[in-house]
Amino acid sequence: MATASGASDLSGSGAPPPGVGAQAAAAAEEEEREVVRVRVKVGRTLSKVQQVLSWSYGEDVKPFKPPLSDAEFHTYLNHEGQLSRPEELRLRIYHGGVEPSLRKVVWRYLLNVYPDGLTGRERMDYMKRKSREYEQLKSEWAQRANPEDLEFIRSTVLKDVLRTDRAHPYYAGPEDGPHLRALHDLLTTYAVTHPQVSYCQGMSDLASPILAVMDHEGHAFVCFCGIMKRLAANFHPDGRAMATKFAHLKLLLRHADPDFYQYLQEAGADDLFFCYRWLLLELKREFAFDDALRMLEVTWSSLPPDPPEHEVELVGPPSQVADAGFGGHRGWPVRQRHMLRPAGGGGSTFEDAVDHLATASQGPGGGGRLLRQASLDGLQQLRDNMGSRRDPLVQLPHPAALISSKSLSEPLLNSPDPLLSSFSHPDSPSSSSPPSTQEASPTGDMAVGSPLMQEVGSPKDPGKSLPPVPPMGLPPPQEFGRGNPFMLFLCLAILLEHRDHIMRNGLDYNELAMHFDRLVRKHHLGRVLRRARALFADYLQSEVWDSEEGAEATAAS
Repeated sequence: MATASGASDLSGSGAPPPGVGAQAAAAAEEEEREVVRVRVKVGRTLSKVQQVLSWSYGEDVKPFKPPLSDAEFHTYLNHEGQLSRPEELRLRIYHGGVEPSLRKVVWRYLLNVYPDGLTGRERMDYMKRKSREYEQLKSEWAQRANPEDLEFIRSTVLKDVLRTDRAHPYYAGPEDGPHLRALHDLLTTYAVTHPQVSYCQGMSDLASPILAVMDHEGHAFVCFCGIMKRLAANFHPDGRAMATKFAHLKLLLRHADPDFYQYLQEAGADDLFFCYRWLLLELKREFAFDDALRMLEVTWSSLPPDPPEHEVELVGPPSQVADAGFGGHRGWPVRQRHMLRPAGGGGSTFEDAVDHLATASQGPGGGGRLLRQASLDGLQQLRDNMGSRRDPLVQLPHPAALISSKSLSEPLLNSPDPLLSSFSHPDSPSSSSPPSTQEASPTGDMAVGSPLMQEVGSPKDPGKSLPPVPPMGLPPPQEFGRGNPFMLFLCLAILLEHRDHIMRNGLDYNELAMHFDRLVRKHHLGRVLRRARALFADYLQSEVWDSEEGAEATAAS
């Protein structure tokens, strides 16, 4: 860079025309000021990163490291066995994962099972005591749930357990094998002791890797309670958590690749409902089992430590349904509360669409009308009913139907594996039909000729293209993805891995859903992690954080 004095010396040579030297000096001074501004900006950004995640990036993207070994793990403990550098441990795992033999030890830290400051002996005593507490809770099923509710919970859990990771050696074998029985009992105990959440389809996928790694039912239950402290909201019937994650993933894709986002808009796939399973289960099913273990530990390590103040709570609060008289039906059985929700009042488009799917039911004693929640198979019909009456990017609804796994309805339970398949149009023409010939009118009160329909590119007008997508900011890490931003970047990495194939072949929504269904447990972990880490590092070190964008995107959630 030329200094101001250097520029003055050059201007005295007589070669440049009069006035050029002063201009050069001014330009050099401005360049120096810009360097200072960049340095200040980088310092401010790194300060933000350290405040949010307690991380400091020495370079943009750190290379892969070997998995954390037992010997290296002990360097993060002091002489009494207390974890002395939790943030550094997480950053180390983020860049390399954990050796399989060490996972049952390290995962308890990543899942925030241990209170701060426990010595090695205290950790052993703590886990023994919590395991005894679990066994006591397990013996109290009959005291905590009436016979009909308990039978409903157990049968529902069993149906899911019998189709969860059965190809893996740990869960292979007869249906009454010890590991399947342990998974069933763990999930049933959680449902009985956490009546506000109970059991929802998909929880077996979250518990399965934990049990396989811990190989101890009591320890696995304690860890499952730790992860559900963060993920229980995914299964809440109001759908707010999932709606926020959908909104943020849309924001991220729009920010990272406006052209791809615009393509999805024109294909009618910008709602990203084909990513539902990804967000609900934090991508657990998208990789082979052993790769999923590595992906999960890397994702958990990207989160700041959040140890319990005293200890992990193994019992949740009592059901608000029974306390508040849910829909005027105080004390309704769990099996009915799972499948029913209060009707009316919300007035949202999504709620209106659910009404077209729902089955009206009159409960005992009369009172408010109740509607069956939509099953996963009905979510695509719901998607059609919604049409384009609102921009889901900035106003994604928060329906009970988004968490349609909560319904545990018979159509859901009788399907081979509802979460395994994305939502495809049940009555659409075959994929061989040209997109322009497909019927696009939703079944709600939205007409084909509606201006709102045309705004998002109606298939009735295939020649009409959308205007370019303007750049948008992203929420800060503590808000992004409801506090798990790296998960969104993993989803983005998967989408971008297949972006060229999707656009080159002009895939529509159905074809997109089928494409990703075929890739269940087949994604390449190395490529996805490498791309996600690079994108995440760029985000952390950039100035794209904008709480107002996040607030706008999740205003309805």
